[in-house]
Amino acid sequence: MGQLIKFNSQIILVCALGFIVHVTVLQFLNLPLFDNQIIVAYVGNIILAIVIVIALLKAPPKYQNSLGFLFLLGSFLKFGFFFLVFYSNFKANGTIERPEFFAFFTPYAVALTMEAKCLINNLSE
Repeated sequence: MGQLIKFNSQIILVCALGFIVHVTVLQFLNLPLFDNQIIVAYVGNIILAIVIVIALLKAPPKYQNSLGFLFLLGSFLKFGFFFLVFYSNFKANGTIERPEFFAFFTPYAVALTMEAKCLINNLSE
C-alpha cells in the first residue's frame, strides 16, 4: 500500500510540474494556455496511470511473468482514451496542429515514464 501512495504522490507532483512547464512554454509562444483540452489530458492521464499501476502491482502471482504485456495493454487503454476524447476535436479542422498534439502527448509521455519507473522499481525488488 505504501508503494501505491508513493507512486500516486510522485505522479501527481511530476505531472503538475510538467503542466506548469507546458503552460509556461505556451505562454512564451503566445499561444492560448488552456485550449485543446489540456486539463482533461493531464487529469485523464494521471487517473489512467494510477489505475494501470494499481492493476500492475495488484496482479495475481500467475500474471507476474506477463507484467510487460499488461503494461502494453495500459498504453493501448491510453490510446483508446485519446481517440474517444480528443481525436475528433483535434481533427475537426482536418489536421492535428502542434499545440493539439502536445496537449495530449506531453502528459501521456510524463505519465508513461512514471509508470515505467514504478514498474522497473517493482521488478527489481
